[in-house]
Amino acid sequence: MRRRDIVAGSLFGFAAAQYLVVEAAVAAATDGYSYIRDTVSDLGVPGSSDAYAAMNVAFGVSAVSVLAAGICSAGALGRRRVPYLAAVAAYSVGTALVATVHAGDGSAHVIGAVLAIGAGNVIALVVGTGVPACPQWYRSGSVALGVAGFAAAACLVAGIGPVGLAERAAIYTFTGWEILTAFALLRSSERARTGAAPWRGMLERLRGRH
Repeated sequence: MRRRDIVAGSLFGFAAAQYLVVEAAVAAATDGYSYIRDTVSDLGVPGSSDAYAAMNVAFGVSAVSVLAAGICSAGALGRRRVPYLAAVAAYSVGTALVATVHAGDGSAHVIGAVLAIGAGNVIALVVGTGVPACPQWYRSGSVALGVAGFAAAACLVAGIGPVGLAERAAIYTFTGWEILTAFALLRSSERARTGAAPWRGMLERLRGRH
């Protein structure tokens, strides 16, 4: 199943990279925008800048990429497959809502943001606690990111700290998990290809147990 590893890893990595690049570009094009004070959703509000549509496209691309990556990698989760896929679906639906219903346009946007932030960090925790055959560094990193994400989300809800900073901390934990997972999957696939690892691919080994 090395091909699925490569596809899933590439999609997770692409989702994170395109999001960060587009966010930075649109923020730079938005007069007076602050990463500390302003939310990510502000970048996608029509009229906020000439590049606002690019941010909404990036949200949409992330929704589709994570959904596809989740489907490709779900076979590794065994009994955790159902909650994993549910969290992936919730993230994708939430991110799609953020992309299509702009900040200030109604409760659907808020629901979407809650789903995306919450489900993204649930994904990290489900994988980090439910796949014991994964490398220890990967499991520990996933759990740490998920816990940090929920801590940041709690600060956001409680109004602790600048809203932009708190929101980004809750979002970037999942973005970091995407990058971590992309590295783990692609590294595992490369080691399996070259025979450098004692186990033939992280997901391939796990699937053999179910």
